[in-house]
Amino acid sequence: MPPTVNGKDKVSVTTLMASMAVALVKGLDAKCIVVLDAYFAVGPVLLILKGLLDSNGKRLAHLITRAKRNVVGYKDPPPRTGKRGAPRKYGEKLKLIELFDDKRNEFEETVIEIYREKKTILFFCLDLIWKPIKEKVRFVLVIDGGEMFILMCSDLTLSPQDIIRAYSYRFKIEVNFKILKHLMGAFFYHFWTSVWPKIGKRNESDLSSIGTQSEKLIAQATDAIEGFVNFGCIATGILQILSLNFHQGIWKNYRGWLRTVTSAIPTEETVRSVVQEEFFHNFRVFSNTVIYGIIMSKSRKKQYYQHMSSG
Repeated sequence: MPPTVNGKDKVSVTTLMASMAVALVKGLDAKCIVVLDAYFAVGPVLLILKGLLDSNGKRLAHLITRAKRNVVGYKDPPPRTGKRGAPRKYGEKLKLIELFDDKRNEFEETVIEIYREKKTILFFCLDLIWKPIKEKVRFVLVIDGGEMFILMCSDLTLSPQDIIRAYSYRFKIEVNFKILKHLMGAFFYHFWTSVWPKIGKRNESDLSSIGTQSEKLIAQATDAIEGFVNFGCIATGILQILSLNFHQGIWKNYRGWLRTVTSAIPTEETVRSVVQEEFFHNFRVFSNTVIYGIIMSKSRKKQYYQHMSSG
């Protein structure tokens, strides 16, 4: 079923990601914190996560994300004066980016441990109403050396230090994307079909008018793309398992040169280099395996001799 926000279907990259997070949290059946980048700092994402409750009616999923630089928040509305007219929903409007200058003297200093390293940072925390969800969000303004950024969290009970620490873990996925893209080539697929409708301005494809045959071709292309990427993820996971469990053997058989070795655990690139070398020199040992047969069936040399004999 498509993601719904306030009872209406709303399909986009952000809402689909939020729906995937909801499905994962449901499977875990435990309170979770979803950490995403600034692209997902939109109202529908928080509303979808807000709708996931446990048997006691308590929220199971909260969001920590980096806020956009133009984010604004509102103080509580002033008390009613008894005058005629609807009461105000919002109080004073604050541009969060301006608080780095206006509230600099109120920033607190703290030392937190990130990736086993202690860092001294400055932060300023305040809870403000965020208009897209009409509820309070905890904003944490952070000064980390020469970098300034704003984090936002839907859980008002989390401390600023815990919010900063939790968001720092998100960088690990960027490292994994780099490995998948540049080392494994997991996104360098070439599966496509000309019947796929053009994507509109809203990054959506209209599939309502396509025929059965076109729908079948699109499904095949989609399956091929997903399979290719998933195999890349599986291969990356295998390299990581080998690195963690057989690091001594990996280093023993590594024939490359590194200027500095920063960890006893080899990188995915180092492990891949060793696996490639071992597989190349012992290729015929795998002659009884399925993969050997697939590789040999794709051999250009074999195809060349078949062509010559048929000619």
